[in-house]
Amino acid sequence: MLRTLATFSGLLLLALAARAAAITVPATTDQDPALPSLTANGYRFHAESFGDTGKPVLIVLHGGPGGDYRYLLGLQALSDVRRVVFYDQRGSGLSPRVPAETISVEGYLDDLDAIVNQVSPGRPIDLLGHSWGAMLASAYTGRHPDKVRRLVLAEPGFLDKDTMEAAMGGGWPGWAVVGGMARAWLSQWRVDSGGDPHARRDWLIGQMMTLFQAGATCDGRVPALEGWRAGGAVYDAMIGRMGDDPAFAARLSFRRGVEAFAGPVLLMTGGCSPRMGEAQQRRHMVHFRNARLVNLPDAGHALFNDQPEAAMREVRRFLDAQP
Repeated sequence: MLRTLATFSGLLLLALAARAAAITVPATTDQDPALPSLTANGYRFHAESFGDTGKPVLIVLHGGPGGDYRYLLGLQALSDVRRVVFYDQRGSGLSPRVPAETISVEGYLDDLDAIVNQVSPGRPIDLLGHSWGAMLASAYTGRHPDKVRRLVLAEPGFLDKDTMEAAMGGGWPGWAVVGGMARAWLSQWRVDSGGDPHARRDWLIGQMMTLFQAGATCDGRVPALEGWRAGGAVYDAMIGRMGDDPAFAARLSFRRGVEAFAGPVLLMTGGCSPRMGEAQQRRHMVHFRNARLVNLPDAGHALFNDQPEAAMREVRRFLDAQP
């Protein structure tokens, strides 16, 4: 009886909290024309660039699927040696929403190629990706090895079906995560959609994506990563479809063609990242002709946020190295 009463009381408190102040989500570039943007492949991406246009270009690819580049903005410090370009991938962050059925890896690679051709015509780029973004960076390099000069892969989750299981597995997430998920589920009804049919789902997926990071931090806490807005449809089109369609998941390959890339590759990992850490990245290394691995012992999966100075130092050393 007491346990039932305690459970009911907890749920009541959560329900009351869910009726608190409304939550708003930021507008996208099609809703707010004042946002910085870049139009490529017939689409208006939320995007920013830092550094002189005459410098070699470094394009940064954020994680997800369905994240945004806000948490990686510290990399703009590299603008003293590169023109650093950030963009929110199609359907993600502050870029316009699109139907889930139009989202694919191939489409994302086409988007990236259109951006490369626009910001660095006729000149190879440096490419840096984190997590999902690193998976896309690897896939793009395999497709266009002549368009990439140097490649930084910060904890790509998996590159093929052989490395997928290690990245996607996981045990009990812990009560803190479960409680956070319950609060997020209730709190989603506080989202003021303002007529935006994607707002509530985007907000909920953003909360869940952050909570899932708790198992890849040095202290086990949920990381305080800054983000604008998740892309719920993107997450559903990729992660959701992988769960529902094993054949689709088995066909995914982000390493096809990378053996043709002769340029240098830096793989980065955090010592507190169990599933996507050093062991996983060593599995990825074997597919590249000229790769080395750096392990940041006091960082988790969000290594550019956990150890920004150490991570930046390694990236600078890699970009400045002689061919």
